[in-house]
Amino acid sequence: MGEIDAPRYYPESTYRVQFHAGFTFADAARVAGYLKALGISHLYASPYLSARSGSTHGYDVVDYNHFNSELGGAAGFGAFVAALRQHEIKQILDTVPNHMGVGTNDNAWWNDVLEHGQESKYAQYFDITWELSPRPYLHGRVLLPILGDHYGKLLQSGEFKLVREDKRYFITCYDRRLPVNRPSMEHICGDLSGLDFAGQISASPQLMHELISLQHYRLAYWRTAAEEINYRRFFDVSELAGVQMQRREVFDAAHALTLQLVRQGIVAGLRIDHPDGLYDPQQYFQWLQDAGVKYVLAEKILGANEALPQDWAVAGTTGYDSLNVINGLFIDERSADAFSRLYQLHTANSKSFEEIAYECKLLVLRISFASDLSMLANLLDVMAQSHRDSQDVTLATLTEALRQIIACFPAYRSYITAAGPTPRDAELITCACAEAARRSPEVDSSALEFIRKVLLLQGPADREAMLHLTGKFQQLTSPVMAKGTEDTAFYRYNRLVSLNEVGGNPAKFGTAPDEVHHFFSERQRLSFYSMNTLSTHDTKRSEDVRARLNVLSELPEKWSCHVRQCMSLCTDSGVHAEDIYLLLQAMVGIWPLPGQASADLPERLKAYMTKALREAKQRSSWTRPDEIYEAKVASVIDLLLGSAAWRANFEILQERVAKFGAMNSIAQTVLKLTLPGVPDTYQGSELWDLSLVDPDNRRPVDYDLRARLLADCWRFSPSMLKHWADARIKLFITSKLLHLRNCCRGLFADGPYQPIRATGAKAQHVFAFTRRDGTRNALVVVPRLMAGLLGDKDIWPIGTRAWGNTELPLDIDVSRLSNVLTRTQPKSLKICDLLKSMPVGVFIADAEAIFRD
Repeated sequence: MGEIDAPRYYPESTYRVQFHAGFTFADAARVAGYLKALGISHLYASPYLSARSGSTHGYDVVDYNHFNSELGGAAGFGAFVAALRQHEIKQILDTVPNHMGVGTNDNAWWNDVLEHGQESKYAQYFDITWELSPRPYLHGRVLLPILGDHYGKLLQSGEFKLVREDKRYFITCYDRRLPVNRPSMEHICGDLSGLDFAGQISASPQLMHELISLQHYRLAYWRTAAEEINYRRFFDVSELAGVQMQRREVFDAAHALTLQLVRQGIVAGLRIDHPDGLYDPQQYFQWLQDAGVKYVLAEKILGANEALPQDWAVAGTTGYDSLNVINGLFIDERSADAFSRLYQLHTANSKSFEEIAYECKLLVLRISFASDLSMLANLLDVMAQSHRDSQDVTLATLTEALRQIIACFPAYRSYITAAGPTPRDAELITCACAEAARRSPEVDSSALEFIRKVLLLQGPADREAMLHLTGKFQQLTSPVMAKGTEDTAFYRYNRLVSLNEVGGNPAKFGTAPDEVHHFFSERQRLSFYSMNTLSTHDTKRSEDVRARLNVLSELPEKWSCHVRQCMSLCTDSGVHAEDIYLLLQAMVGIWPLPGQASADLPERLKAYMTKALREAKQRSSWTRPDEIYEAKVASVIDLLLGSAAWRANFEILQERVAKFGAMNSIAQTVLKLTLPGVPDTYQGSELWDLSLVDPDNRRPVDYDLRARLLADCWRFSPSMLKHWADARIKLFITSKLLHLRNCCRGLFADGPYQPIRATGAKAQHVFAFTRRDGTRNALVVVPRLMAGLLGDKDIWPIGTRAWGNTELPLDIDVSRLSNVLTRTQPKSLKICDLLKSMPVGVFIADAEAIFRD
């Protein structure tokens, strides 16, 4: 990685909050005291610069240089900053360099482009293909796919209106107000200097059509976007236009306020959203560091065996890699075959995840990214036709070859720059071409070879032209991977959905302890300022839902009986077995705890299943929803919840899964807080958080409840285990270890990591390691696979009854150790002594000072 003076800048911990009109700067200021009491060092803020009106997330930024007025504007921000300073909390800001919101009237840069076209100062700020579209009528124009019906119908019905405001002219359509360039009005109406009218101007459909035809944009039905749009989008969202952040003037204009906040010490670091969408991420990160930003996290999704690029000037990733590794530790690898057989038996889905992901990437290239693919193919065609050895390769052949290469690309993207491809870049592209040839032998091999050489800057074309094409190719493989796998295949392959997480591989059933040790040993060596997270605003399921579902991997026979009963009950429902299989896992995941309200459970499940069906794009979709089928799925939910017999059997399984899930959650929370990295807590998840994908995971957080519970659970009590459903045990562990990190700053973030492998009959159920710095050592011990450890015993994994003679072969003076969670000293390094009264342990030598309240 680039040179970073990290020890001065990294946070000891972060707490993510989601800003929107329902949670403003004032709300965040009010919870600053609670976060301080919890032990948080840095508030981790979602984007809070000006966004689309009504935005619930802030990623549709419309003005990089003003604070969002719906959050309280500049005055509210000032009060928020003052509250953080009062409680000695710093902040990390989530920033959005890849795209801007263009779906409303609020983006001044975009409006200027619409009015002045290529003459606009901002024409090169956005990633618009002004001249290379195969559609002549788009040369010099921007396609605006904003219409709810065909253009001709709306034109004839009078949907478009011409209005004059403040001596300027606009075309209105729905709630959009599109600028009219003055020369076009003069062409239609003649000299405008003498006209003195205001408000709406009458115009016939023909006159309105002539006027619209003279604009620097073309109004179009929204369904045309996938095939003809000529600006790069964020994934397939037409309301989010790609920004050319590789241009220095764009970088400077977009970061003026953000860098001012950094220089003033108000913002201590940045989280960079979707860096794979940038043309040149390495250059972007270097510019940030040159501008004085010392702590930067990249929301980089790492594939299998993929490392964070070492030439990026970043502290690390936002933690999806560690999330999936930690999650896999609590999945029983031995059940992989049993779960595959069970899944195949009940759903008839015998395809591998790899095959499904390939098919889904081909699908999204057809329905979401056809225009992007076409633009790339046209660029390739120009190159091919200009050289004698490739002029017989047709555009259609190049398009299909390119489609197959992208569908077979084994990572999110490569990072080829003017310096040329790295060995890894070359390997990725060569492997993709070889796999495309294997999967589609009918594709002309000469086309595949031509594309390979061009992408590696070895083709016959001008080097700058090849570099430009390769850059655009790299910006396409990433959204195709994300949209094809995370947003499609993850909803079609449901063997065990706790594996279907951002950056995860559902085909990999669990993670062996040695593999976890290796991962964190490498993290400690290479990127120990990366974030460790278990839940984010983008995770498919919250950490506690995954912790529950992981228990099923230890109970394949009990799960099989339950699935069989449900499938039998739903035989005549008309709902596909795949959807029922997913629904059942969702129910296991979010079934309310004892004492929790459950009135909203049916609607939450129905909303989730509607989203899941549309993301899967098989029996419904966002573009063509099948409301009849969706209603059948909703009826199955009502059927199950309304069946007393089914609920009785389900709740027997659920009670057991919920308790073991809580044990998993406690263990993974300890790991998040003590493994190499910076622990992040997603808003509200310091208590049990049983949430599904957004918007379910963005429900309001009750901070008053959390503050009351925190004040009541500063010391460990056995009642926390007895009454585990109230979540005091999770809150206690979270707060205690956050404060421990503050007392021992640096020990857990960058202290050397040493795996410890237990011995004895229950050794496979122990995960342990040490951390150390110059003056202090820590030993961390957590249990895993607890359903297998405890069987039918209704106990917690503590004491001799659970652990027998299992112990840690560690050369350490046990008499100096104290468990900072229980304030007790073990008699030996046997697990029954280490975990005598609590199922997890974090031991520090000579910890008297830490115990002082």
